[in-house]
Amino acid sequence: MKASYEYRPVLFFFTAYVVTWIPWCLGVYVGSQEGLEAYAALVNLLGLLGPAAVALCLILMSGNEALKKDFKNRLISLRGIRPTYLIFAVVLPPTMMCTSIWLSLLIGEPTDQFQLAGTSNLLAVIIIALVLAPMIEELGWRGYGVDSLRAKTGMMHTTLLFSVLWSAWHAPLFLISGTYQNELTKMDNPLFVVNFFVSVIPAAFIANWLYYKNNRSIAAAVLVHSTLNAAAVLLNSGQVAKCIATLLYAAVAATIVAIDRSAFAEGPRNFIRSDDRRRERAQSHRSER
Repeated sequence: MKASYEYRPVLFFFTAYVVTWIPWCLGVYVGSQEGLEAYAALVNLLGLLGPAAVALCLILMSGNEALKKDFKNRLISLRGIRPTYLIFAVVLPPTMMCTSIWLSLLIGEPTDQFQLAGTSNLLAVIIIALVLAPMIEELGWRGYGVDSLRAKTGMMHTTLLFSVLWSAWHAPLFLISGTYQNELTKMDNPLFVVNFFVSVIPAAFIANWLYYKNNRSIAAAVLVHSTLNAAAVLLNSGQVAKCIATLLYAAVAATIVAIDRSAFAEGPRNFIRSDDRRRERAQSHRSER
């Protein structure tokens, strides 16, 4: 077993972008061709696999057994998960969205926003947004990406950098017919497009904080991602309410940073190397006895 593993964040994020954006760019073409629009969703799903595919390749081809074991444990083990933080993760998104809708009513937005979304493809939206997207994305982002940044820089810089990378990663979706992001471009107010990109930043702060508070559990990260998506797509909330929600999430993220300053002040940390060092110290203590 190798003594340590050197993460490769530049390689991971560059390759994840390439592997995702090539299918999505193809989706832009497919979605614009008459008779081929139905295939755009399949191409979109293929691109969604990008971060997970790159993460799995880097892990499985690393030759580092500690890295592989760490990924497996974080994927299937529930040890270290803290129920209080999971409850917070489940309760926060619907609370934020309902509060945002209520505030939007005060400025004249429609009252039917509290109803469940009534889109014709609601089942497909639920499967993709609440199940597939969180599971697939988190295998890449939390399975390798976030920790690769954390090995090189501190918690605050890691979260800021990841939030920007995660936000920009979605950009091609705005050009693909039939996507939620593309529908935003067809609305009269460009603020709604800007809001989507901005909304990812506080979400990344909250998600990263909960990820590390739950002992780097990938399963917990999937739950957080799923509940954030659920609050956004299951209610019939308008874009004004979603803009308000971004402000509320930003306030929550700022509060978390202020309350848990010590966590965000932590420097770089290579968790694989830390595990190895703890193992070596434990073996040293046993030998001394």
